[in-house]
Amino acid sequence: MLAKIRALIWLELYRTFTDRNALLILIVTPLALATIIGLAFSGFIGDGSNDVPIRDIPLAVVNLDEGIETLGNQINNGDIFIEILVPAGDTGETDENVLHLLTDAIALDDPDEARARVDRGDLTAAIIIPPDFSRNLTITPDRLTIEPASIEVYANPAMPISASIVRSIATGIANQIATGNVTIAATIGYLVDQAQQNPLIGLRLLGEFEPDFSPAFDPANALITLETQTVQGEAVTTFNPLAMFGAGVSVMFMMFMAQASANGIMYERQNGTLQRLLATPTPRMVILLGKLAGTFASAVLQLVLLFIFLTLVGSLLSGQVRLIWGDNLLAIALAIGAAALAASGLGALLTALVRTPEQGNVVGTAVILAMSVLGGTFFSTEGLPILQTLRQFTLNYWSIDAFTRLSLGETNIGLHLLVLFGLGAVMFLLGVIIFNRRLDI
Repeated sequence: MLAKIRALIWLELYRTFTDRNALLILIVTPLALATIIGLAFSGFIGDGSNDVPIRDIPLAVVNLDEGIETLGNQINNGDIFIEILVPAGDTGETDENVLHLLTDAIALDDPDEARARVDRGDLTAAIIIPPDFSRNLTITPDRLTIEPASIEVYANPAMPISASIVRSIATGIANQIATGNVTIAATIGYLVDQAQQNPLIGLRLLGEFEPDFSPAFDPANALITLETQTVQGEAVTTFNPLAMFGAGVSVMFMMFMAQASANGIMYERQNGTLQRLLATPTPRMVILLGKLAGTFASAVLQLVLLFIFLTLVGSLLSGQVRLIWGDNLLAIALAIGAAALAASGLGALLTALVRTPEQGNVVGTAVILAMSVLGGTFFSTEGLPILQTLRQFTLNYWSIDAFTRLSLGETNIGLHLLVLFGLGAVMFLLGVIIFNRRLDI
């Protein structure tokens, strides 16, 4: 029985990968699409970098902070956002502030105007500082505690990556301001407690006490810093658009191939080829398993070839040899196997539920395109809340996200493999059972 299944698998591989038209659609087309899209959204040409060239993000900073006066000093924490993000002007010197290169920030006075410009697409986001920002965060002789304070980041949902960067910048600045004020509150609170317990300390504080809290507001003095590294201590590979788009189009075309391969059983039944095969002393279940296993093997081989070719293209464009989906070959092999099984299972199930091969082509194409749109093959769905839930019901999302994570040096794809292997096995089994029961062969 195993020998017959192997023969059917080999027959399916031979028939698929010796067809020039099939190779043009299954290999050349997704490779060309991934390369073109990757070049369009990356900085491969010119500097040899694999980074997405994100810079000059249109941003507005609206400082409504009224400030507060305490101990003879005027404090306005909102001005810190202006000083950090908005260039002071052309000084003729090289600007070493990375944020000035990353964003093209301007200062506005009207929050409604800033929101309107974001809505029109003139700005990616607006950071709006509320009037009570400094008052809530500043310690005064009458109030030795700080209150919760918030800032508004009004972002354009059509630009999720740039908007996310702006939110991260605003959060980082706000956290540093909060850290400085918490440091002041903790220090003064401790000194007050000590003065109450020891009058001598209180007398000293009434004398020459001029503390310098400015280091608490300096990000360079943060006690905790985060740096993403691999297990070996190497820096994580920067995001490569070719890896994500390559995964997207590879998975989509692999699903089309799996659907067409499984649908081939219907064509063989229509042409009488399947009936002649069943006339041999080979059980029907063995024939079905062999043909559908051939679909799985073809899907695996297609993804392996695309992985190799995308790696060659990416290496040529970046000027260095780098595997397109990371260096963890075991994880890549598992991801390829899981994605291929899921696609083969979907193809088997869809073909088992239709009556004619033409109907299978229509239904299969509609389902695969819908999954591709929802799963993020053509565009990112992170900025659309509704699609963030729907995309988790697609095989494309789990496959693309697994390959993208691997390309970034991450290995936390256990859930992705579980979902893909689980769904693939269930759909594959249902397809075989329904084929065996419903088709009059």
